[in-house]
Amino acid sequence: MTYSKIETDKEEAILEDPQLAGAMREGTKAIHRAAEQSVFTKKFIKGDITIDEYGRYIQCLYYVYSAMEELLDKYKDCPEVKAVHFPKELNRTHVLRNGNLDYKKKQRKSQIQSFLDIEHYYGKERLAQLTDIKNMTPAVKEYVDSMVVACKLNPALMIAYSYTRYLGDLSGGQILAGRLKKHVLGLDEKDSLWDSTKGVEFYYFDNIGNQNEFKATYRDCLDSVKVTQKVKDLIVEESLKCFALNIAVFDEIYELSQKKELAPVNSIEKVDSHKSISFWGTVITGITAVALGVLIFHKQR
Repeated sequence: MTYSKIETDKEEAILEDPQLAGAMREGTKAIHRAAEQSVFTKKFIKGDITIDEYGRYIQCLYYVYSAMEELLDKYKDCPEVKAVHFPKELNRTHVLRNGNLDYKKKQRKSQIQSFLDIEHYYGKERLAQLTDIKNMTPAVKEYVDSMVVACKLNPALMIAYSYTRYLGDLSGGQILAGRLKKHVLGLDEKDSLWDSTKGVEFYYFDNIGNQNEFKATYRDCLDSVKVTQKVKDLIVEESLKCFALNIAVFDEIYELSQKKELAPVNSIEKVDSHKSISFWGTVITGITAVALGVLIFHKQR
Protein backbone atom coordinates (compact mmCIF):
# COMPACT_ATOMS: atom_id res chain seq x y z
CA MET A 1 0.00 0.00 0.00
CA THR A 2 1.42 3.39 -0.99
CA TYR A 3 1.05 6.65 0.84
CA SER A 4 -0.94 9.53 -0.59
CA LYS A 5 0.97 12.78 -0.69
CA ILE A 6 -0.49 15.44 1.59
CA GLU A 7 -0.77 18.85 0.04
CA THR A 8 -1.51 21.91 2.15
CA ASP A 9 -4.77 23.61 1.26
CA LYS A 10 -5.49 26.59 3.44
CA GLU A 11 -9.01 26.79 2.02
CA GLU A 12 -9.95 23.24 2.97
CA ALA A 13 -12.48 23.26 5.78
CA ILE A 14 -12.01 21.55 9.14
CA LEU A 15 -14.74 19.00 9.70
CA GLU A 16 -17.13 20.02 12.46
CA ASP A 17 -17.92 16.43 13.43
CA PRO A 18 -15.27 14.15 11.90
CA GLN A 19 -16.44 10.93 13.64
CA LEU A 20 -12.95 9.55 13.13
CA ALA A 21 -13.46 6.49 15.34
CA GLY A 22 -16.45 5.36 13.31
CA ALA A 23 -14.65 6.02 10.04
CA MET A 24 -11.69 3.91 11.13
CA ARG A 25 -13.98 1.12 12.29
CA GLU A 26 -15.87 1.05 9.00
CA GLY A 27 -12.75 1.50 6.93
CA THR A 28 -11.01 -1.53 8.41
CA LYS A 29 -13.93 -3.98 8.19
CA ALA A 30 -12.75 -5.45 4.92
CA ILE A 31 -9.23 -6.13 6.15
CA HIS A 32 -10.73 -7.84 9.21
CA ARG A 33 -12.51 -10.26 6.89
CA ALA A 34 -9.48 -10.66 4.65
CA ALA A 35 -7.25 -11.39 7.63
CA GLU A 36 -9.64 -14.06 8.88
CA GLN A 37 -9.40 -15.80 5.51
CA SER A 38 -5.69 -15.36 4.95
CA VAL A 39 -3.39 -18.32 4.45
CA PHE A 40 -1.42 -17.09 7.44
CA THR A 41 -4.38 -17.35 9.78
CA LYS A 42 -5.51 -20.73 8.50
CA LYS A 43 -2.00 -22.15 9.00
CA PHE A 44 -1.97 -20.96 12.56
CA ILE A 45 -5.43 -22.37 13.20
CA LYS A 46 -4.30 -25.80 12.04
CA GLY A 47 -0.85 -25.53 13.61
CA ASP A 48 0.59 -24.87 17.04
CA ILE A 49 2.69 -22.06 18.43
CA THR A 50 5.88 -22.76 20.34
CA ILE A 51 7.32 -20.68 23.11
CA ASP A 52 10.13 -19.72 20.71
CA GLU A 53 7.52 -18.23 18.37
CA TYR A 54 6.01 -16.22 21.17
CA GLY A 55 9.47 -15.06 22.21
CA ARG A 56 10.01 -13.73 18.71
CA TYR A 57 6.67 -11.94 18.89
CA ILE A 58 7.78 -10.15 22.07
CA GLN A 59 10.95 -9.06 20.31
CA CYS A 60 8.85 -7.65 17.46
CA LEU A 61 6.69 -5.74 19.94
CA TYR A 62 9.79 -4.20 21.47
CA TYR A 63 10.88 -2.64 18.18
CA VAL A 64 7.37 -1.54 17.17
CA TYR A 65 6.47 0.06 20.50
CA SER A 66 9.86 1.65 20.97
CA ALA A 67 9.48 3.43 17.66
CA MET A 68 5.80 4.23 18.05
CA GLU A 69 6.07 5.74 21.51
CA GLU A 70 9.19 7.66 20.60
CA LEU A 71 7.32 9.23 17.67
CA LEU A 72 4.20 9.91 19.74
CA ASP A 73 6.37 11.68 22.29
CA LYS A 74 8.22 13.60 19.59
CA TYR A 75 4.98 14.89 18.10
CA LYS A 76 2.98 15.16 21.32
CA ASP A 77 2.39 18.88 20.72
CA CYS A 78 0.76 18.22 17.38
CA PRO A 79 -2.97 18.89 18.10
CA GLU A 80 -4.13 15.66 16.48
CA VAL A 81 -1.60 13.52 18.32
CA LYS A 82 -2.09 15.36 21.60
CA ALA A 83 -5.78 14.43 21.61
CA VAL A 84 -5.01 10.71 21.91
CA HIS A 85 -1.66 10.83 23.72
CA PHE A 86 -1.95 9.11 27.11
CA PRO A 87 1.61 8.12 28.04
CA LYS A 88 0.88 7.58 31.74
CA GLU A 89 -1.98 5.21 31.05
CA LEU A 90 -0.75 3.49 27.92
CA ASN A 91 3.02 3.38 28.38
CA ARG A 92 2.53 1.27 31.51
CA THR A 93 4.91 3.14 33.81
CA HIS A 94 4.33 0.76 36.72
CA VAL A 95 6.92 -1.58 35.22
CA LEU A 96 9.61 1.01 35.94
CA ARG A 97 9.64 -0.20 39.54
CA ASN A 98 11.86 -3.11 38.51
CA GLY A 99 14.57 -0.64 37.55
CA ASN A 100 16.33 -2.77 34.97
CA LEU A 101 17.02 0.24 32.74
CA ASP A 102 18.33 3.73 33.37
CA TYR A 103 15.28 5.99 33.43
CA LYS A 104 17.51 9.06 33.17
CA LYS A 105 18.33 8.00 29.64
CA LYS A 106 14.65 8.58 28.84
CA GLN A 107 13.95 5.03 27.78
CA ARG A 108 10.39 4.57 26.56
CA LYS A 109 8.09 2.86 29.04
CA SER A 110 7.16 0.17 26.52
CA GLN A 111 10.86 -0.51 25.97
CA ILE A 112 11.22 -1.30 29.65
CA GLN A 113 8.09 -3.41 29.67
CA SER A 114 9.14 -5.41 26.65
CA PHE A 115 12.63 -5.76 28.12
CA LEU A 116 11.09 -7.43 31.16
CA ASP A 117 9.27 -9.96 29.04
CA ILE A 118 12.29 -10.52 26.82
CA GLU A 119 14.46 -11.02 29.89
CA HIS A 120 11.93 -13.50 31.27
CA TYR A 121 12.21 -15.68 28.19
CA TYR A 122 15.83 -15.14 27.15
CA GLY A 123 17.75 -13.96 30.20
CA LYS A 124 19.45 -10.63 30.91
CA GLU A 125 22.69 -11.66 29.25
CA ARG A 126 20.98 -11.87 25.84
CA LEU A 127 19.12 -8.55 25.98
CA ALA A 128 21.71 -6.51 24.10
CA GLN A 129 21.73 -8.93 21.18
CA LEU A 130 17.97 -9.45 20.99
CA THR A 131 17.11 -5.75 21.16
CA ASP A 132 19.86 -4.48 18.86
CA ILE A 133 18.27 -2.46 16.06
CA LYS A 134 20.56 -4.24 13.61
CA ASN A 135 18.65 -7.45 14.31
CA MET A 136 15.25 -6.17 13.17
CA THR A 137 13.71 -8.53 10.66
CA PRO A 138 12.44 -7.16 7.30
CA ALA A 139 8.74 -7.11 8.29
CA VAL A 140 9.46 -5.34 11.56
CA LYS A 141 11.78 -2.85 9.86
CA GLU A 142 9.06 -2.06 7.33
CA TYR A 143 6.64 -1.48 10.20
CA VAL A 144 9.02 0.93 11.94
CA ASP A 145 9.99 2.68 8.72
CA SER A 146 6.32 3.13 7.81
CA MET A 147 5.68 5.08 11.01
CA VAL A 148 8.67 7.33 10.35
CA VAL A 149 7.50 8.01 6.80
CA ALA A 150 3.96 8.66 8.02
CA CYS A 151 5.21 11.33 10.42
CA LYS A 152 7.13 13.04 7.65
CA LEU A 153 3.94 13.28 5.65
CA ASN A 154 1.79 14.37 8.59
CA PRO A 155 2.24 13.52 12.30
CA ALA A 156 -1.55 13.17 12.54
CA LEU A 157 -1.16 9.79 10.82
CA MET A 158 0.26 8.43 14.09
CA ILE A 159 -3.35 8.35 15.26
CA ALA A 160 -3.79 5.26 13.10
CA TYR A 161 -0.99 3.40 14.89
CA SER A 162 -2.00 4.52 18.37
CA TYR A 163 -5.63 3.57 17.76
CA THR A 164 -4.89 0.21 16.20
CA ARG A 165 -2.19 -0.94 18.61
CA TYR A 166 -3.34 0.41 21.96
CA LEU A 167 -7.02 -0.42 21.59
CA GLY A 168 -6.06 -3.89 20.47
CA ASP A 169 -3.85 -4.37 23.50
CA LEU A 170 -6.48 -3.02 25.88
CA SER A 171 -9.42 -4.97 24.51
CA GLY A 172 -7.71 -8.23 23.62
CA GLY A 173 -4.72 -8.17 25.93
CA GLN A 174 -6.35 -9.73 28.99
CA ILE A 175 -7.73 -12.57 26.89
CA LEU A 176 -4.32 -13.17 25.36
CA ALA A 177 -2.56 -12.97 28.72
CA GLY A 178 -4.79 -15.73 30.04
CA ARG A 179 -4.19 -17.86 26.97
CA LEU A 180 -0.45 -17.33 27.26
CA LYS A 181 -0.37 -18.31 30.91
CA LYS A 182 -2.25 -21.49 30.18
CA HIS A 183 -0.77 -22.61 26.89
CA VAL A 184 2.71 -21.04 26.72
CA LEU A 185 3.69 -20.80 30.38
CA GLY A 186 1.95 -24.04 31.27
CA LEU A 187 0.01 -22.63 34.22
CA ASP A 188 -3.38 -23.60 35.57
CA GLU A 189 -5.89 -21.14 37.02
CA LYS A 190 -5.54 -22.94 40.36
CA ASP A 191 -1.76 -22.58 40.25
CA SER A 192 -0.26 -20.20 42.80
CA LEU A 193 1.63 -18.50 39.97
CA TRP A 194 -1.51 -17.79 37.93
CA ASP A 195 -1.82 -14.18 39.15
CA SER A 196 1.82 -13.42 38.37
CA THR A 197 2.52 -11.07 35.47
CA LYS A 198 5.93 -12.58 34.70
CA GLY A 199 6.25 -13.25 31.01
CA VAL A 200 3.05 -11.31 30.21
CA GLU A 201 3.88 -7.86 31.63
CA PHE A 202 3.07 -6.35 28.26
CA TYR A 203 -0.67 -6.94 28.66
CA TYR A 204 -1.17 -5.24 32.02
CA PHE A 205 -2.13 -1.56 32.24
CA ASP A 206 -1.89 -0.78 35.95
CA ASN A 207 -2.50 2.93 35.45
CA ILE A 208 -5.92 2.37 33.95
CA GLY A 209 -8.84 1.66 36.27
CA ASN A 210 -11.96 0.80 34.29
CA GLN A 211 -10.73 -0.14 30.85
CA ASN A 212 -14.14 0.24 29.19
CA GLU A 213 -14.44 3.78 30.53
CA PHE A 214 -10.93 4.59 29.35
CA LYS A 215 -11.64 3.25 25.87
CA ALA A 216 -14.80 5.35 25.74
CA THR A 217 -12.73 8.40 26.70
CA TYR A 218 -10.16 7.56 24.06
CA ARG A 219 -12.93 7.23 21.46
CA ASP A 220 -14.40 10.58 22.45
CA CYS A 221 -10.99 12.22 22.18
CA LEU A 222 -10.49 10.62 18.80
CA ASP A 223 -13.82 11.97 17.58
CA SER A 224 -12.87 15.45 18.78
CA VAL A 225 -9.77 15.62 16.58
CA LYS A 226 -9.98 18.56 14.18
CA VAL A 227 -9.13 17.33 10.71
CA THR A 228 -9.98 18.05 7.12
CA GLN A 229 -11.66 15.42 4.97
CA LYS A 230 -8.35 14.79 3.24
CA VAL A 231 -6.48 14.09 6.48
CA LYS A 232 -9.36 11.99 7.80
CA ASP A 233 -9.20 9.80 4.70
CA LEU A 234 -5.44 9.46 5.04
CA ILE A 235 -5.72 8.38 8.68
CA VAL A 236 -8.20 5.67 7.70
CA GLU A 237 -5.85 4.62 4.89
CA GLU A 238 -2.99 4.43 7.38
CA SER A 239 -5.10 2.24 9.68
CA LEU A 240 -5.44 -0.26 6.86
CA LYS A 241 -1.69 -0.19 6.37
CA CYS A 242 -1.16 -0.78 10.08
CA PHE A 243 -3.33 -3.91 9.96
CA ALA A 244 -1.39 -5.16 6.95
CA LEU A 245 1.92 -4.53 8.73
CA ASN A 246 0.79 -6.51 11.75
CA ILE A 247 -0.25 -9.44 9.59
CA ALA A 248 3.10 -9.31 7.79
CA VAL A 249 4.93 -9.59 11.12
CA PHE A 250 2.95 -12.70 12.05
CA ASP A 251 3.56 -14.23 8.62
CA GLU A 252 7.26 -13.61 9.06
CA ILE A 253 7.35 -15.28 12.48
CA TYR A 254 5.67 -18.33 11.02
CA GLU A 255 8.13 -18.47 8.11
CA LEU A 256 11.14 -18.14 10.42
CA SER A 257 9.73 -20.89 12.59
CA GLN A 258 9.29 -23.18 9.60
CA LYS A 259 12.91 -22.57 8.64
CA LYS A 260 13.96 -23.18 12.27
CA GLU A 261 15.59 -19.76 12.41
CA LEU A 262 14.05 -18.53 15.66
CA ALA A 263 16.29 -17.86 18.66
CA PRO A 264 15.47 -20.46 21.34
CA VAL A 265 14.24 -19.21 24.71
CA ASN A 266 15.96 -20.13 27.95
CA SER A 267 14.57 -22.91 30.10
CA ILE A 268 11.57 -21.60 32.06
CA GLU A 269 10.01 -23.30 35.06
CA LYS A 270 6.80 -25.20 34.26
CA VAL A 271 7.39 -24.82 30.52
CA ASP A 272 8.79 -27.23 27.97
CA SER A 273 10.45 -24.91 25.45
CA HIS A 274 10.05 -27.52 22.70
CA LYS A 275 6.42 -28.23 23.43
CA SER A 276 3.96 -27.18 20.74
CA ILE A 277 0.64 -25.83 21.94
CA SER A 278 -2.57 -24.83 20.19
CA PHE A 279 -2.28 -21.15 20.91
CA TRP A 280 -2.91 -19.41 17.61
CA GLY A 281 -6.02 -21.46 17.02
CA THR A 282 -7.47 -20.54 20.41
CA VAL A 283 -7.17 -16.84 19.65
CA ILE A 284 -8.56 -16.97 16.14
CA THR A 285 -11.10 -14.29 17.01
CA GLY A 286 -8.11 -12.03 17.19
CA ILE A 287 -5.90 -12.82 14.22
CA THR A 288 -3.52 -10.62 16.12
CA ALA A 289 -3.91 -8.83 19.41
CA VAL A 290 -4.64 -5.79 17.29
CA ALA A 291 -7.49 -7.21 15.26
CA LEU A 292 -9.03 -8.85 18.28
CA GLY A 293 -8.90 -5.74 20.42
CA VAL A 294 -10.20 -3.30 17.86
CA LEU A 295 -13.01 -5.64 16.89
CA ILE A 296 -14.07 -6.06 20.53
CA PHE A 297 -13.77 -2.33 21.08
CA HIS A 298 -16.07 -1.52 18.18
CA LYS A 299 -18.62 -4.13 19.21
CA GLN A 300 -18.79 -2.54 22.64
CA ARG A 301 -19.78 0.84 21.20
